[in-house]
Amino acid sequence: MNSNTKLARPRSWRARLGRGLFIYAVVPYLAVVAVFTLLQRRLIYQPTHVSSLLTTEFGLPSPGASDVTLTTNDGLTLHGWLLQAERPLDRDPHLHAPRPLAPLLIYFPGNARHRGRRVSDLKEFTRNGFDVLLFDYRGYGDNPGSPSETAMQADARRVWEFALDELDAVPDGIVLYGESLGGAVATQLAADLCEHSTPPVALITNATFASLSGTVAWHYPWFPFRYMLWDHWASVERMPQVTCPVLMFHGAKDEIVPLSQGRELYAAAPGQSASGCAKRFVELPSCGHNDIPITTLRDELHALQRAVFPASPVAD
Repeated sequence: MNSNTKLARPRSWRARLGRGLFIYAVVPYLAVVAVFTLLQRRLIYQPTHVSSLLTTEFGLPSPGASDVTLTTNDGLTLHGWLLQAERPLDRDPHLHAPRPLAPLLIYFPGNARHRGRRVSDLKEFTRNGFDVLLFDYRGYGDNPGSPSETAMQADARRVWEFALDELDAVPDGIVLYGESLGGAVATQLAADLCEHSTPPVALITNATFASLSGTVAWHYPWFPFRYMLWDHWASVERMPQVTCPVLMFHGAKDEIVPLSQGRELYAAAPGQSASGCAKRFVELPSCGHNDIPITTLRDELHALQRAVFPASPVAD
């Protein structure tokens, strides 16, 4: 009797330990995984919703800024802005020469807020000689719908078609720019356009990841979240198809998208474009996420303009 009791005690101790680990470790771990799986798009896409985002509400000058809309393939109406570049003629009202054409920059924003929070960035591009077209993603700002990788990719293509059909832009006069998640949107669009022999004149990214799964794994190494994603945004797989000039910015102190992700994406880009322009990676030693010093941005934009728009004057 006593012998059997002594033999049972170790098994009982192990059973209690196993139950404790299951209740206090395994169950919470699985609960976190389940919550992430169910709510992942709310965590990835963080829009700010407002009823109206008219240019006049943000002090943008008319006729230099206008409100624009497009219809998506599934019937949603997306709202955005078109801002015209500042030119010497804008600064001197006594000049009456014809208004020169400017390259168009299509701006794809990051995963949070709305276009009203990017006014200063948009103005910086217009100061440097670009017209700028920005549509908020579906579900962002004053737009209906819910964001997803498939829907956003289709919408990006509609933005491109809007630029060609409504603004009379031409592919070799359009630059694609994307910040963070927007860099993934822009890279996917650039790759598709290059594969169809209608490439943009250049692709610019800022603080963009090689893949969403890789970035998620960097943030949460002890969880299998990277395998649970519905939206992968695997830019590293699409970048080799980008044949236009590529310019990338990334902050060395970026704690949202690590520098290693930016370098991995850059490594996947062809060494030079079909036109012979070498790819360029601008590492920003003291900068964090989406943080480009104005002087650096201007210098790099001017260098890019000289390379891809040799016949156009570079802004002062």
